[in-house]
Amino acid sequence: MLDRIANHFVNYLFDYYQGTLHVRRVATWIGLILKGIERAGAENIRLNRARQLLFNYRNRLFKARYNHQVRPRGGIEILEVLRGRGAPDGEIIFQIANLQDAEETYLSLQSALDRLIDR
Repeated sequence: MLDRIANHFVNYLFDYYQGTLHVRRVATWIGLILKGIERAGAENIRLNRARQLLFNYRNRLFKARYNHQVRPRGGIEILEVLRGRGAPDGEIIFQIANLQDAEETYLSLQSALDRLIDR
C-alpha cells in the first residue's frame, strides 16, 4: 500500500512539475516520510486529493502536504487537521525542507505526535 502511495506522489511530481526542481526535489524524501508515518503506528494512511496524504493517529486526523512557504525553497508539512467546518489546519508537527529533516521525521514522528496529543 505504501509503495503505491509513494509511486503516486513521485509520478504526480514528475508529471505536473516537470520544470520546477524546487518542487520535484521532495521526491527523495517521500519514502522516508511514509515509512515514518507507518513506523509511528498511524492508521488509515490514504490519499486526499492528488497532493495530500491523510492518516489517523490516536483518534486524531493529520495530513502531509507540500507548502511553498517552507524555507528555504518549499517543503512538506505534517500537521493536524482540526474538527469543524472545512477541516481547518491545526498545529504543524514537522516542516521538512531537506533529506535530513525527512530522516528526523522518520525517527521521531511518533514522539512528536504523542507530545501534541498528550498536552
